[in-house]
Amino acid sequence: MEYIILGLLMLTPMTGYDIQQFIKKNLALICSHSAGSVQTALTQLEKSGKITVSETSEGRRLKKIFSITDSGRAAFANWVSQPMQADKIKNMELSRLFFAGLAKPEERLAAIRDYIRQIEDTKSVLLAIRDYLDSMNPLELPPGTNWSQVLRFQGYTIDYGIAAADFEIGWYSRLLCELEEQP
Repeated sequence: MEYIILGLLMLTPMTGYDIQQFIKKNLALICSHSAGSVQTALTQLEKSGKITVSETSEGRRLKKIFSITDSGRAAFANWVSQPMQADKIKNMELSRLFFAGLAKPEERLAAIRDYIRQIEDTKSVLLAIRDYLDSMNPLELPPGTNWSQVLRFQGYTIDYGIAAADFEIGWYSRLLCELEEQP
């Protein structure tokens, strides 16, 4: 969560609410967008000197604006430049499939049908995010960031999610057909 927040703050200073809403809208499939998770990470980042906070008044309300520090930029640069680790990808839901032979046949079928529905819903969300990214004009975004590259790699991430959803929908649909024929 901390590196996701640092990455967002690399793009622009944000309030905690802005961070939470961005994660909810664009990254909910990757991490939690709960206010508690975001606030805990912000507190830790501030304590470690990776971000600073300034307050501004908006009417009667005080807004806390978080910005990344040089230390935060260095930590983020170190993290993002590290090789991705395949052993970090876990799908705990596969443990349910592993033990599905212990469930009643009708329960297995219902669970797989519902999982396919959930993945189809996830794919719909990803397609909407993809459409949103495609509609963005890098020239209309704040200067100082290579938005074309930022959007390019965000697009790759969304494309990966769509391809993964397609794979899961296909794989579980074939499994469902097999189990319907031979429970």
